[in-house]
Amino acid sequence: MLATRSIAHNKARSALSIAGVAIAVISIVVIASVGNGLLATGETTFKQSTMHLWMTGGSVDVSSQYLGAEEASIDGAHTLADQLRKDDRIALASPILTEIVYAFKEDEEPKPIFGIGIKGAVGGDDQMVSVSDGAGLTMSPHYNAGRYDGNWTYEVLIDSRGALALDATVGDEIFVGKTLSEAKEKRFRIAGITDSLSMFSSNPMIVFHLSELQDLTGNKYYDRVNLMVIRLHDPGTADEVKEMLEGKYPYEVSTNREYLRKILKQNAVVLVSATAIVALAVIMGMVLVVATMLLSLSERKREIGILKVLGFSKGSILISIGLEGLIICGIGGVIGCLLSFPISELLNTLIYRAVGFNNLVVIKAEFVYMGLLLAVAMGLVSTAVYVAGINRIKPMDLLRGV
Repeated sequence: MLATRSIAHNKARSALSIAGVAIAVISIVVIASVGNGLLATGETTFKQSTMHLWMTGGSVDVSSQYLGAEEASIDGAHTLADQLRKDDRIALASPILTEIVYAFKEDEEPKPIFGIGIKGAVGGDDQMVSVSDGAGLTMSPHYNAGRYDGNWTYEVLIDSRGALALDATVGDEIFVGKTLSEAKEKRFRIAGITDSLSMFSSNPMIVFHLSELQDLTGNKYYDRVNLMVIRLHDPGTADEVKEMLEGKYPYEVSTNREYLRKILKQNAVVLVSATAIVALAVIMGMVLVVATMLLSLSERKREIGILKVLGFSKGSILISIGLEGLIICGIGGVIGCLLSFPISELLNTLIYRAVGFNNLVVIKAEFVYMGLLLAVAMGLVSTAVYVAGINRIKPMDLLRGV
């Protein structure tokens, strides 16, 4: 077939076009897989959290609730938690504070670390946090009936990324503070290691007693936190309790599904950017294939004119010459789908090392079919361009050398 001979003859041009199609297919498969992984990870995260309602002081952003960005806060957190627990439908109301702090071992360089403060005992029998090494945090006497004048425990937990970042392990002592100068004055002992909350943060993590982190970061003056998580005795009453809380308190209350939706909404810029990248890859791949077809058509104008004079139909000319685009797109589509799997594994490894999320890129069969359909569509478009070019060729003009 002349089409395959043309592909073999113009190796560099054909390889570039195949690469363009493959990149477009990889882009759509991987981005779709990332979106699927985000939803699956988000749903799994909230199911594993055993929490049913999330109370915040303002609009929810995953990078604010667990990465300490500025937003409306909840004041009087200890009093509010006590009030919430008086409701028979509420099993647990736990205030959470998130702040970026500086931490370092003695004589080593300070590093910004994500700090999270949780009320009560942490680890051991605590269902929110499980300790993989060492011990949990016992109750802290630091918060004393509205005052922050009790003794400090000076104990913290760290996650495995925090242990790597600080080159620290259970039993080591680290300096921690909101500023570098303050950090030099506060020495904490690492009681244990936990990765229970690591899925909520892209940074290495240190887990504190709530009141100690409030004191350390200046949030004690208004008893301020970022978030109140609520566990219900009966998850089926979530909508009912949510309505009651929103009518009683000036805060936003979200169910697990609503909270996940808000997180995705506020990260819409990232999702739109990813979609734009896919669109750009598809356009560039299409441009490369169409350009290849137009060049091939230009090189064969006289040949096509002769075939027309000899009585060949457009269909026979297309079969013998014009299938070049379909072949290129078919090869590129198969290569793109095959490469999507090792690329997804590599991305999963890089994402886990960077932000702690595991198996975020989840390829499903329908995404592969989507990539193949994209390749076929690109091939059909390039073939249509070739047919339009054949129709514009006038055999007699070519034969006269015009």
